[in-house]
Amino acid sequence: MRKLVLIAVVGIAFSSCSTTGTTTTTVPATGTPPPRPDTLTVAPPAPEPRRAHTLTLVAPGELLVTGGLTYVGNSSAWLGDTWIFQTGNGSWSQLGDISVRGQHTVATSGDTTLVYGGYAGTNFVYGDLRARVRKEWIDIVDSSRPAARAGAVMAYDEESELFVLFGGDVAPFDARLPTNETWVLNMVSGRWELRSPEVSPRPKSEGHPTLFELALVYDEAADRLLLLIGGDELWAYDTNTNTWEERAEPGLDADFMVAAAYHAGIDRLITYGGAPTSTSAETWSYDYATDVWELIATDDSPGPLADHAMAYDPWTDLIYLYGGTTEVLSLGDPPVPSGEMWAFDGSQWALIDATSVAPMP
Repeated sequence: MRKLVLIAVVGIAFSSCSTTGTTTTTVPATGTPPPRPDTLTVAPPAPEPRRAHTLTLVAPGELLVTGGLTYVGNSSAWLGDTWIFQTGNGSWSQLGDISVRGQHTVATSGDTTLVYGGYAGTNFVYGDLRARVRKEWIDIVDSSRPAARAGAVMAYDEESELFVLFGGDVAPFDARLPTNETWVLNMVSGRWELRSPEVSPRPKSEGHPTLFELALVYDEAADRLLLLIGGDELWAYDTNTNTWEERAEPGLDADFMVAAAYHAGIDRLITYGGAPTSTSAETWSYDYATDVWELIATDDSPGPLADHAMAYDPWTDLIYLYGGTTEVLSLGDPPVPSGEMWAFDGSQWALIDATSVAPMP
């Protein structure tokens, strides 16, 4: 596995595998006494490996992980913890919990971070809106908000200063009833508005509803929200004119459980992985200006992965990928989700080694 060192450029280094420093002491051959306190190594705090979570930039150098799904023994366990990952030093710090959930959506304006919807188990769908205010999570009670749903996607349109939410599954996990509604939220007025575009991405099902587990990113150069529907469709939304436009067909291997982020440094949408019945390890880029998709060959990668999350950090000029699963439809014991954090510089992936990253300035 390759090593990528970018300290001089972006203030962070990568390595092919994670290591934890240890201190050893010589003991007599006749026995092993209890270790002294100064020889104990305490593992730094870190979230449990997970899938169905979110990864969101909340400030330069700070990525927020919320919720998701893990496994305890052979049983699934929904999570409600929230964590901050510092990209400068590779450290984790835990914040307050939200209600346990997965397949929810999170977006931030820089000043405000919102969590909306999600599943909790197989028979409950959230319809609440939560905000992070002064490092605490609070409920926002608003009768104008959308109905409960999971698998929706939300992003912040910086030019219009509006949160945009699209799609989702409005029925419990086993029913799967996708919607193609487009909503906007104005944080100044505190009101949601259901938009009615003349043309919208269409609900359809190919084994899974393709309006479930989407990816939505804001392309700041184009001033468009880019919606990736599995590997089959890409749509661009203009918030100012309330119009959806279908763009070039992606042609990815993935049909669902996709993840994507907009890399402002190279002005490209980047998507990785996803799944039909097996997981993908492809990295693709999309250029809105030319309406062209490109498959990127990399020396290394996170491997086959789905149900993961991605976000871009302008401080390091890197896209980060966290969590996910290698097996979507397990017929035996549940697969252990990933707990790895990877970063992409526009051409190559590297596994973050927290022992070798540079400190924040």
